[in-house]
Amino acid sequence: MRNGKKYCAVIASSLLLALLVPTTCFARDKIEEISLNFSADLDAGTEWPSMEISGDEEGYSIDDFYFQTDSSDKYPQGVVTLLADDEHYFGTIKSADCELEGEGARFVKAVKKTGSQLHLTVSFHEMGEDSLEDPAGLSWSQGNIASWTPVPGAKHYEVRLMRDGKSVSAQSVETAENSYDFSSMINQAGNYSFRVRAVSRYHPSTVSQWIDSPICLIDETGTANYETLQPTDAQSGVNSQSGETSHGDTNTPGRWVWEQDSWYWEYPDGSCAISQWIFYDNGWYYLNADSRMASGWNWIAGSDGISRCYCFSEDPLGTVGKLYTNTVTPDGSLVNSDGAWTVNGIVQTR
Repeated sequence: MRNGKKYCAVIASSLLLALLVPTTCFARDKIEEISLNFSADLDAGTEWPSMEISGDEEGYSIDDFYFQTDSSDKYPQGVVTLLADDEHYFGTIKSADCELEGEGARFVKAVKKTGSQLHLTVSFHEMGEDSLEDPAGLSWSQGNIASWTPVPGAKHYEVRLMRDGKSVSAQSVETAENSYDFSSMINQAGNYSFRVRAVSRYHPSTVSQWIDSPICLIDETGTANYETLQPTDAQSGVNSQSGETSHGDTNTPGRWVWEQDSWYWEYPDGSCAISQWIFYDNGWYYLNADSRMASGWNWIAGSDGISRCYCFSEDPLGTVGKLYTNTVTPDGSLVNSDGAWTVNGIVQTR
């Protein structure tokens, strides 16, 4: 009888433990849905932005986040670490179980490290869209090195060399650095500049505007002049009495900017010349009412209200837009020392 009582006591104890253990496990609730909202701080100026993540966090908390900087995916990916509280555990999480908002967030995969820890990988398809700054601080340095200020969020840069207003090569070059060595491409005299635009690290179709550099003058001996042509004394370009061009040897402050298939003149304050004469590199140019460089024949009104006809170079291999003066134009017409069209020595007006 003693042995029977002992056996019954063991059975009772085992049954009690068996009842207690599953009761503790089944008390935890399974997490079957995830809801998160993402917001990237693209103005932080860092290579990869900080990410603010929020959600209803019912039964779980956000523990950590990092970008997968070595990912070759088209769009940036990040990993969120979620921790379940003591009363919950993670079930199998699939795409349909996740409600993700902000930055074009899309589910990639969910991996359970334990029942209490989940690693959620997210792809961001709209992060950085239309938010890339333009390159600034474009300059030349010894050795024909082009450089500019780094653009936050740029994955790489596209750079194009220009000579006398025309692209030297059919395609732009690509560099991850904020500089490029053009020494192998500059092999003849001319007025050289370069154009650069940034390509977003975060959104493949987001690019900045093309920005043009100051002119680098290369003479016949290969000697370079890297000075920006922005002297303090400006020439008005128009005689206030006759309306004809006046001549001088001082460049108008500013620089040429190539945009939308035309040249524009940008003053040091960032504004563009409109219906203005510009003196540059021993020649006169005219910017029309739409700010585009004039070419061919143009009737231009002077300050006296009288219009005179002027001819500007159209030669893409020469100095495009430069005013013909005191010569015979390509179509056989005569222009005087001010560039005005004359017939039998008489300036034509209207």
